[in-house]
Amino acid sequence: MYETEEARLKQLKEHLDQQSLPLSEADQAICRGMERACREKKQARKRRKRIFGSVAVVALLLLTFITSIRVSPVFAQAVASIPGLEKFVELIAMDKGLDAVIQNDYYQEIGVTQTIDDKTLTVDGVILDETGINIFYTIESKRSLKGLQVDYINLKAEGIPEGSFSYGNIMGEKEVYTYKDRIDYQFGELYTSEKPSFDLKIAIKLQGEPTLFTVPFTVPGQVKPSEVYTIDKEVDIEGQKFTIEKVTVSPLRVGVKISIDPANTMKILQFEDIRLEDEKGEVWGAIQNGTTAFGREDGNSTLFLQSNYFSKPKKLYLRINKVQALKAEEAFAEVNTETGEWLNQPKDQKIQLLQSNKHHAEFIMKNVDEVEFPFFFLGSAIDAKGVEVEIPTTGKYGDEEATHWDLNFDRTDYTNPLRLELFAYPNYLEGDIKIELK
Repeated sequence: MYETEEARLKQLKEHLDQQSLPLSEADQAICRGMERACREKKQARKRRKRIFGSVAVVALLLLTFITSIRVSPVFAQAVASIPGLEKFVELIAMDKGLDAVIQNDYYQEIGVTQTIDDKTLTVDGVILDETGINIFYTIESKRSLKGLQVDYINLKAEGIPEGSFSYGNIMGEKEVYTYKDRIDYQFGELYTSEKPSFDLKIAIKLQGEPTLFTVPFTVPGQVKPSEVYTIDKEVDIEGQKFTIEKVTVSPLRVGVKISIDPANTMKILQFEDIRLEDEKGEVWGAIQNGTTAFGREDGNSTLFLQSNYFSKPKKLYLRINKVQALKAEEAFAEVNTETGEWLNQPKDQKIQLLQSNKHHAEFIMKNVDEVEFPFFFLGSAIDAKGVEVEIPTTGKYGDEEATHWDLNFDRTDYTNPLRLELFAYPNYLEGDIKIELK
């Protein structure tokens, strides 16, 4: 079923790529904590810029995003048939797990609203399981929402674990009166509650005017339990070893818990080609839009895949064919933001520091396909005294010459040089790992 649909989507994509497409709405649909895309003009040409915000997380590894939306007509028709959900087609598309959630009536309507002045926020509906919650909401006004900015989102509930958010935060320059978005809250631990009640806070700013919405809601339906497969098998790719500890299958996503061998000579950055595959060759790949992984400094991480929860195949395999990795001594960038001096970087020197000061740094990488390498390659920043420097906002965009990454630092009293950890880089190891889950 899905292979046929994917072939049709590929044909549709080739057709659409030759046309001028209104991507302003699609550009709002960012990710693993990615938040969402906004469009900007520079030197008389348009380019897309992804904005990522700092969030409270449990060992957040990566927030990712989708570069554009190509909506399947079949999928759009299915979603549009559900009252209230039709306006969120582009926020659900291209995720087979969410497709199955909708087809199996696991999306739950909420319909709670709050009006402040001339603006109304509606929590349209949610998808909740033990691993996280997706919240679909709408802001409407008789006044134009041009330039609307989402400054802050918080979700509280009794017993809710800490986790990561991903959500949109900037509207484009289009005159619109309705803003729709999807909040993804990925729990750091499994969450179970017989009466899941939440308090959602969303702070926005419109034309310099702040508004704080506070909306309580309760999810009426029962949360479906996760399926856990305990593996505990060590594997390797080109001599770099890691252990697949367990696979947790939930309606929203599949979590693959992995521990890295500390004796490895290289640092594994990203598991770029990891997927589930059934006996018919049906594939569930990486999360397209939202949190893609949790990681810890001790080498343990949980990677998230699209869910096959409702498929119930006879056979199920975990497959891994490609990872990103660097020699340990090259797996960080060390720069002096005041002088622009490089002290350490990977030997191939694909990264270039375009400009920097103690507030901001901009990096570029030439001859790298943004579609093939859709990552924000830098992680945490540590100054010369070993003190972390927060990076509250980061941005990414591509032009005709290179891919650009922007970092904004939360303070300027740090001591140079800064050590910037790399958690994505276009250097690959390849193998063929296949583990039977059932």
